Amino acid sequence: MKLQDYDFTLKHIPGRTNTKADILSRKEQVDTNKDNKDIQLLKDEMWMRKTTAKITMLGRKVMTEESNIIKRIRRNNTREKEIVQALEKNNGLIWEEDGVAYMEGRIYVPNNKQLREEILKEYHDPADIGHPGQHRMLELLKRTYWWLGLKEDVKRYVQGCFKCQQNKVQYQRKAGELHPLEIPQGLWQKISIDIIGPLPKSNGMDVIVVIVDRFMKMIRLKATMTNISSEGIVKMYRDNIWKLHGIPRKILSDRGPQFASKFMKEFTNALGTKRQLSMAYHPQIDGQMERINQEIGTFLRH
Repeated sequence: MKLQDYDFTLKHIPGRTNTKADILSRKEQVDTNKDNKDIQLLKDEMWMRKTTAKITMLGRKVMTEESNIIKRIRRNNTREKEIVQALEKNNGLIWEEDGVAYMEGRIYVPNNKQLREEILKEYHDPADIGHPGQHRMLELLKRTYWWLGLKEDVKRYVQGCFKCQQNKVQYQRKAGELHPLEIPQGLWQKISIDIIGPLPKSNGMDVIVVIVDRFMKMIRLKATMTNISSEGIVKMYRDNIWKLHGIPRKILSDRGPQFASKFMKEFTNALGTKRQLSMAYHPQIDGQMERINQEIGTFLRH
C-alpha cells in the first residue's frame, strides 16, 4: 500500500548484467579437493551377511551369492518340463554351466519346495532386509534368482508372514460393532417383506411380493404390479397375513417407497407394529430374505 504514493517503473535486468547483486549473493569459494577423501562410512564389519559364491551372467563372473544355496542347486536336478525343453533348444536365453541353469543371467532354482522356501526366507526375514513388501522383495529376488511361479510364491510368502501382518499399518477406520437381528420368540411375530421384479408379465402381474416368517422360515408369495402403493401393501397384509397369523410385532424391509412412506409409518404406529428399515445398498442386513429370493429366482427360471 505504501508504494501507491509513488510513481515508479519496473524494469527487468538480465542476470548476466546484474553483476553487483550476483557478487553479493555468492558464497566464499570452498575447497572440495580433499572432501570425503578415504572416508568409509559403512565399514566391512558392519555388514551382517557376506557373499562368497560366484554367479555367471552372460558368460562373465560378475557377482556373488551364498555358496550353500549354489551347492544345493547343483545337487538338485528336479526341473520343470518347460526348463528342460528350453535348455534343449539352446536359444541363448537359458543355458547351463557347472551344473547350474541360468535364465537370462539369473540362477534357476529347481522345483524343490524346501529350497525355494529358504531363499524366500533369506530375502524377507533378516533384519538387514527389513520384511519388504511383495514388489520390493520380488525386485530383490529377480536380481539373482528365477523360477516358474516366482511372483505367486513371493505374494504367498509375504501375505503369510506373521510379523508383516502384525506390523501392517491400518489406514481404514475401525469397523463398528455388529448388531445382528434379534431372534424371534414365536411364529409370525417378526416378518420380512421384499419385492422381486420386474418380471415378464403374467395375467397383468409383473412383480412378486415375498413375506417371510423369520422364526420358522415360512414364506408367502403374492403376485402384483410394479406400481403397487403402500395402501396395496396394507391390503395384502390384511388378506394374506393378518387373517391367518395375526398382526406381527416387527416388520423388516428395505427402503422402498411402499415401505418407507408416511402412510405406512402412521399405520404401523396405530397397530403397535415396529418397522425396521435396512440401510440402502446393504442387502446383507437381511441375508435370509436375499437367500429366499435366490431360490425363488431359480424356481422361476426352471
